[in-house]
Amino acid sequence: MMTEIILVEGVTDTQLISYYLQNVYGWRHEKSNNLGMVPLDEHDHIETLAKDQKQLVLCGVGGKGRFAYFVEQHRIDSIIVEHDISSLMIVTDRDDDSINRVVHRTKGLLEGISIKAGEWTKNIINDSFGQQKYMDSYLLIVPAEKAGALETVIIEALKDIPEQTVLVQEVIQFIETLKSGIVPELAQANKADKATVGTFFSIREPKNAMRSFGTFVSKIDWSRSETLNKLFLPFGCLGEDKPY
Repeated sequence: MMTEIILVEGVTDTQLISYYLQNVYGWRHEKSNNLGMVPLDEHDHIETLAKDQKQLVLCGVGGKGRFAYFVEQHRIDSIIVEHDISSLMIVTDRDDDSINRVVHRTKGLLEGISIKAGEWTKNIINDSFGQQKYMDSYLLIVPAEKAGALETVIIEALKDIPEQTVLVQEVIQFIETLKSGIVPELAQANKADKATVGTFFSIREPKNAMRSFGTFVSKIDWSRSETLNKLFLPFGCLGEDKPY
């Protein structure tokens, strides 16, 4: 069975991407994966998806600064050599960095693997017997067009969905009123976006306000968002031959 791996920053990314892959691209959840990958600490979040005799291992590494640690602890370099890994994708927030800086941050993360932003790259790897094999790689930066993170994309996605537009706009305005004097930290765009997403879902589903983000994900038809569909378009290549 050919296997693909996605490394993402955290549990929020894992939950949203897992929901999207299942409901838009037809993947289904499985209890375990043929790589034997399981969480090693409280920061790891690993889900396994399958489709058409192919398996996808979706890994939340626990934060932007933990990619290298996760790769080392889970022996990803060895897994690539020892198993039939057809592709590896890294999904990371852009925050305030340039595209070039994000790309630079991922260089050297995987031994002998070249990875480019926004395009599939074919890598030649020697397996444990010294035979050549191929593995595709892809770097998905969230968002690519401007500074921000996953929360920025979620806000734009909610604006795309008619039933959610009015509420998310009201929440954005409310958060804006708190920036001066009451909660100065909200002057930082990333913190304002996090507060906007958290407030939106708490108001939209007040009975679930104290639950995790995963509780809210399934309540929104994300496939109706042009913003999210455009950003997540590369996921449509998972389980398929990659375009070059």
